[in-house]
Amino acid sequence: MTRGESSAPFSVRRSAQQWRAALAPAADAVADLLLAWLPKATYPVRHGTHANSAFALGLVLDSAQRAGQQRLVAPVAEKIRAWYVPDHGAATRWEPSGQDFLSPLLCEADAVRRVLPQDEFAAWLGVFLPELAEADGTSFLPPPRVSDAADPQIGHLLGLCLSRAAALRGIAGALPDGDPRTATLTAAAEANLAAALPATTSGDFTTDHWLATFATLALGETVAD
Repeated sequence: MTRGESSAPFSVRRSAQQWRAALAPAADAVADLLLAWLPKATYPVRHGTHANSAFALGLVLDSAQRAGQQRLVAPVAEKIRAWYVPDHGAATRWEPSGQDFLSPLLCEADAVRRVLPQDEFAAWLGVFLPELAEADGTSFLPPPRVSDAADPQIGHLLGLCLSRAAALRGIAGALPDGDPRTATLTAAAEANLAAALPATTSGDFTTDHWLATFATLALGETVAD
């Protein structure tokens, strides 16, 4: 046995439990801050970069129970409903902005699908994004042209493709069986994923250092534990 090696086999589960215990005080602090902030947050942040409210609150709902923060679920879901359920008439021609790594439209729909029953969400999606009913997988949010992946801002568009793929898969999975929009959403997800996934191993630190996390979201449960 060489220096630094352990006789005990590595356990992902045990390591995760140790990290969870170590991070529990941080999770408590974040939850306290979020609960204090939510009542003061009058308007959502809708642009497609770091502060997008729908993306952040969706991640909170996904992780709150696992992090031992069940107290976050109801107020976060309430804020999502208050901010986004009244929205209607969105259009994909508004996107993308030149520095986006998130789709404001898809982040919103992906957040709402977490808080509405299936049939209500299907109806809401028709009101929120009516063009989806007439679109197909090639015309609906096709991958953007990335003119210079090494540019720190233009390269954000690679992340946009991956976050789109994740959101499109989530939205498609929330629709009732047989909903014709599912095929369009799934095809658009596959096109965006294929356009950006190779960039995650490009060897360029400009994108490599962050795209892997977005690829993990886009691949979802197909990523091995």
